Amino acid sequence: MPGTERQAVPAERTAVDLSTFDNGWYEPGRSLAVRLAWMAANRAFLQTWFPWPNSLKARLLRAFGARVGRGVVLKNRVNVKYPWNLEIGDRSWIGEGVWIDSLAKVRIGADACLSQNVMIETGNHDWSVPSFDLMLGEVDIEDGAWAAVGSLLLPGSKLRSHAVLGAGSTLSGDTETYGVYAGVPARKVKDRRIRQGRSE
Repeated sequence: MPGTERQAVPAERTAVDLSTFDNGWYEPGRSLAVRLAWMAANRAFLQTWFPWPNSLKARLLRAFGARVGRGVVLKNRVNVKYPWNLEIGDRSWIGEGVWIDSLAKVRIGADACLSQNVMIETGNHDWSVPSFDLMLGEVDIEDGAWAAVGSLLLPGSKLRSHAVLGAGSTLSGDTETYGVYAGVPARKVKDRRIRQGRSE
């Protein structure tokens, strides 16, 4: 069968050996019973297409340790790994299909927007060692920031106050306040300017 035989590795190289992977040092922060209860609640109330009220979903997140502000919008099919590692500020929007992989802390400020299918990753792997070790990094999305549709924030990313991450872009690292970033990897392309009043 394909993949059952190991290919030869050049003498000057070292092969990955996933049988040596060990994340036993990682502490999820809650008991197995709580994690299982969250998996069921997450599936039933957040990941579903059913339009449960935002207030109900916010209360559920708070019950499992998340800090959720007032007026938060939580669309359908949102997936949260560990709510006890999540903070969401007042009036922020979490769009359809958003995936918050909160193995480490994820902080989302007030009036921030995560559009459809945004992914926030706090876990990565050290590809420079045979055991492919787990590495963690917190993610911060500050007040008024916008992660546009299909964008990806990698561990350690900081989307600063009122910064924009363009559609389909990948952020790894820090940004400037009011900066607009696009591409893979994301680079600053201009400054964000917010006009007074509504769009015409």
